[in-house]
Amino acid sequence: MGLKVSIWIFFIDIVLFIVIGYSAFYALRRISRYGEPLNRFLVIVAVSMFTAATGRALDIVDDFTGEVPTIISLEQILYFFSIIGITYGLLSYISHVEKTILPVPAKASGSARLFPGGYLYTGEDTDDLAEFISSIDAPVLVITRSPWMYENIGEHVQTLWITPAVDRGIGPTKLHVIMESAVKFLRGGGRLIVVDCLETLILYNDFTAIFRFLSSLKDYAVEAKSTLLLVVVKGTIGEKELKILMREFTPVRNPKNLLRTSS
Repeated sequence: MGLKVSIWIFFIDIVLFIVIGYSAFYALRRISRYGEPLNRFLVIVAVSMFTAATGRALDIVDDFTGEVPTIISLEQILYFFSIIGITYGLLSYISHVEKTILPVPAKASGSARLFPGGYLYTGEDTDDLAEFISSIDAPVLVITRSPWMYENIGEHVQTLWITPAVDRGIGPTKLHVIMESAVKFLRGGGRLIVVDCLETLILYNDFTAIFRFLSSLKDYAVEAKSTLLLVVVKGTIGEKELKILMREFTPVRNPKNLLRTSS
């Protein structure tokens, strides 16, 4: 039984078989090392790569036997299932990670009586802010550097963690991702978005870009008849930047002033 293909094709088939087989073995050895969803993804990858490696083994056999219809058909079936498996595993993993990091659309508007628009709170009393957020009987999204500060306020509160550790949150330079998440939240029924990390966003971005970002987010909030509240501790941003923000966002001394006292 002689080689039916060129030596280079045979060499490529051998290399691909080794690479795919090693990848399958590599993923297999890491199963159960991690929690979900990574562990489930590794299982799917290992099975899919072993399936693909079996297809490559048949391809090597085919290099000696010629184009046997049965072998070719079996190869195509194995490749089909391996590609489907890897694609499903990858999309499932990405979807789970996004749901963990990004806020889920609210899907319920609640009955919070808030004045819609954009507002600026320059107070330093975090208790007032927390009490205000807890009093809202509708979905709230807090964009923050400190998500743990809002963990026990209520189930209606979601957080979007702004952190350079992008594997656990959203990087401060990813303004388009933050915007997309906030808009989805508003269109899903969210009534209040609190930006509690303005100094971090300005630190990592040009102020002009941040102002455009916040102005656009305010427009989306107005369109959804919702409220955008910026939290700024005095001294954390320049006076010039603060004055610019005050021209676009109405200053409030206490966030409770945003609550309607009558329907």
